[in-house]
Amino acid sequence: MKLATHACLTLALTTVASTIAAGEALPPSWSASQSALEAIPTYEVAGPDYAALWEEDNQRASMGQPWRFAVPTKAAITAATSGAWNLTPEGRLLWQVRIVARDAMHLNFGFEHWALPPSARVWLSSARGDHVRGPWDQSTNDTHGEFWTPFVWGDDVIIEIEVDIAERHLIEQDVQLTWINVGYRGFDPPDLPDQRGSSESCNVDVMCPLGDNWWDEIPSVGVYSLSGYWTCTGALINNTLQDERMLFLTADHCGINTGNDQTMVVYWNHQNSTCRTGSASGNNGNGHYNDYSSGVTWKVDASSTDCCLVEINSDPNDSWELTWSGWNRSSSTPSEGVSIHHPATAEKRISSVEDIYSYNAWGYNFWRVNWDQGRTAGGSSGSPLFDGNNRIIGQLYGGWSYCTNDDDDVYGRSLSVSWNSLKPYLDPNNSNATTLDSWNPTANEGACCLVGGQCIVGPESACDTVGGTYNGNGSDCSDVDCDEPDETGACCVGTTCIDNLTSTVCYSGGGDYQGDGSNCSSTDCGDDPPGDIVIKSVISAQDAVDGVTNDWTVDLYAVVDDGWRIDAVAGTESQPKTISCSTSFYQHQFGGPTSMDINPNLYGAFPNLPHDSRVTIGALDASGDPFPANELQNINIDWTTFENGGDLSVTNGTWFILPSEDQGEAREFVSGDCDTQHGVLIARLTAIGHNATVTFDGLLQGRDASNEPWQQVASSTITWSQTNDCNANGVPDSCDIANGTSEDANGDGVPDECNTCPGDLDGSGTVDVDDILACIAGFGTDYTVDDILTVLANFGNDC
Repeated sequence: MKLATHACLTLALTTVASTIAAGEALPPSWSASQSALEAIPTYEVAGPDYAALWEEDNQRASMGQPWRFAVPTKAAITAATSGAWNLTPEGRLLWQVRIVARDAMHLNFGFEHWALPPSARVWLSSARGDHVRGPWDQSTNDTHGEFWTPFVWGDDVIIEIEVDIAERHLIEQDVQLTWINVGYRGFDPPDLPDQRGSSESCNVDVMCPLGDNWWDEIPSVGVYSLSGYWTCTGALINNTLQDERMLFLTADHCGINTGNDQTMVVYWNHQNSTCRTGSASGNNGNGHYNDYSSGVTWKVDASSTDCCLVEINSDPNDSWELTWSGWNRSSSTPSEGVSIHHPATAEKRISSVEDIYSYNAWGYNFWRVNWDQGRTAGGSSGSPLFDGNNRIIGQLYGGWSYCTNDDDDVYGRSLSVSWNSLKPYLDPNNSNATTLDSWNPTANEGACCLVGGQCIVGPESACDTVGGTYNGNGSDCSDVDCDEPDETGACCVGTTCIDNLTSTVCYSGGGDYQGDGSNCSSTDCGDDPPGDIVIKSVISAQDAVDGVTNDWTVDLYAVVDDGWRIDAVAGTESQPKTISCSTSFYQHQFGGPTSMDINPNLYGAFPNLPHDSRVTIGALDASGDPFPANELQNINIDWTTFENGGDLSVTNGTWFILPSEDQGEAREFVSGDCDTQHGVLIARLTAIGHNATVTFDGLLQGRDASNEPWQQVASSTITWSQTNDCNANGVPDSCDIANGTSEDANGDGVPDECNTCPGDLDGSGTVDVDDILACIAGFGTDYTVDDILTVLANFGNDC
């Protein structure tokens, strides 16, 4: 029997966000020389003995023990006894130590003494320079006096603490590293593609159609580590106050108690960006581990139903968009449902119920489940079981199901059987509710205008209770005027019309407000230009993204006459704007949907970032390159699907610049078909797979050379083609040769100045008699005495 890990319902989850931004947020070691890195003192522990660990894990699985991913090693490292202190150029002190465990996949750390002073900042980073956590500050201090970190990929990790000189002694006395956890499986790094998404292939990604009706519940589910070396799954669970209390339900057998609850680290939103089918579902995924919470407080458990409830010790980052799952405590047996889980720490999966029935064994009260689509695995323990109405009815204890069989799994009936233990937390106002729906803050809250002009954010029911005016789900106080609600109307941004904008929003975006109550159906925002606007492409890179196979990056230009400009790319109800890919777009975790989100200062640290898919007008990134600045804005665009690698579809929004901005002006460029023309860059997109097809459809607007506005629908379909630019002049080699800029004497498709094999005139890869004969045959026309001397000087060389 495979046993699901033992977890508790978590209250008040401690959230510590990992951030990487330009400049000061990066650890000092990332700007240090190689010699400086090598000078950092090293503390080495034993690396994993993989053969012995696999054997132990097989035995552990047979005994139903929790899924292990690391080996804990006791330590006693402080800044007073290990590492080295140095003075920074800013006059602060920097303590550094390197922790090495040879051949480990990843490392995480337990600081059982942790009390940072006000000036301190702490980082963890891989010595190879591809993964960083932090910076953390005094806000991570808690009542336990401990801090357990998320993992860092690699077997060589640098710990860095920067502090004011006056507070050095506080670091030396109040911060102690006591556990080094050496990872050997799970949480796999992207350079191990055969292991990272190690779920059985029959398991179903939450991005697949099976998950479509579960997006109020999917974000509530997280995978967690305990004591740095166990792992299970659990879920945030709603309570009748619906106050977003960080209660987290998991399985009791995962082992959470008052002695180790502070060691728990929960990872959110770890899911693949696309739906993988067939064998691909068991392969490498692209889920991230950037959203995490550290430290919880144990609340209650019930061994008879194998449930555990904990409270996470800090609030989540709003950008994580977490949800709280509802519940059903009735004893009736549902006829359908799903489980959402993390098998073996892999990307989040969803399994659908074929049959479910009540089951009592070993003195426990269970649901026994047979699956239709998907299964579970080690690490799925503690994951929620939902009924057909999207409400939790239990959590995974264990089972026998694998892709190769049709066996059952077993879930503790916590909500019905153990309700008396859970009730103080899940029904704090004694409503005696039998069921409670899920809570999605994004979908269920909005701005509420109170008498006197005050604005608060909350659910519509609460707004009605206090006699307020509710402004709709998803609205924010920064968007509304509670003193006198603004009227809306049509807005002309150039020749593009957008409905239902306030005058303030319209004018701030450089638009022309058409009056309160106006609409686009009766508004004329300008004329179309003569002729068609053509979209042309330039493939700027191929196979350039590390860790991705057969990727290609394409720049899309709107071709217009010299002196013309582009001011907006829009989508309307009658002309939707769509950017799509037949496979998926590459999206970097530190990029964003527009060029304003691309920080070029991070290119050195993250070589894949330049290939992040983004839209723009003229400028390539936030610096404005090749213009002095980037002033791109956008209105009414939901970027969620695009940022997850999917398509971008817009029916009432636009990205735009003001007509006074230089970046909208047409510039000369050479397209992939070797034509030299003028145009404006509107997108850089990286498609995954040489067989991918990229399409663009949208409404362009701008001004001609006489400053008259125009708008035009444009579309294009782009496929991959081999391209090289060996002399780095921004023009494909084939175009250099075709337009006479470069010669190709040997006909190898490479400009002569780029050939790296002198004397190999026929491109055979060897300088031989055939090259001498070619020189003689073409002497006086194609070749000179210098060419003959070059052949003789390199005769016999293999290229």
